[in-house]
Amino acid sequence: MTMCYDIDISYIYAPEVFDDPAKGALLRRNGMQPHSRANYVAKFRDPRTARALAEAPEAVRAYFQDCGFAFVASGVSLPSGSIDYTFGNHLKDVAVRMQENLSVYDISEVPLNGLDIAACIKAIEGVRMVDPTALRSGHGFWLNLMRPTLALPALALGVVVTLHTFGGTQDPSTSSSLIDADVTRLMPAGR
Repeated sequence: MTMCYDIDISYIYAPEVFDDPAKGALLRRNGMQPHSRANYVAKFRDPRTARALAEAPEAVRAYFQDCGFAFVASGVSLPSGSIDYTFGNHLKDVAVRMQENLSVYDISEVPLNGLDIAACIKAIEGVRMVDPTALRSGHGFWLNLMRPTLALPALALGVVVTLHTFGGTQDPSTSSSLIDADVTRLMPAGR
């Protein structure tokens, strides 16, 4: 089963909580900062991938936990390969931690429960930043059409329909093109 490595970032305490004088002071006294590593977690969007992580061997879970992951699905519904642009720096930090922690955790001989760390890092590095409010309001419609998973099949279908409709086969003996006539002479007999 191929895993889906779309990741979302969630704050533990929303940055707005730190604006409240009493709550912000309490959180800061206990070492929390609005955008610190301790105040956010990464979550896989796909429930199957999150479940595979939760059921992975202890060493694999420790690696992912040290990289900032929680073991539950995010529940966010953004297009595949994208993330809310406000969490872009946090996601880059997760990718850096994943690279760095490979030398700390010896998980090369540990079964990964179907997870592919290299594919996960590659997916994070190739993510596209989007504005979720624009997607919800309909302004993201064209953005989603430009995704390769949608645009390439649509382009291929358009080419096939065009060739089928307008590009029928032509009898080379009636061709008016000099190039077509030259190609016809070079073709072996019987074709």
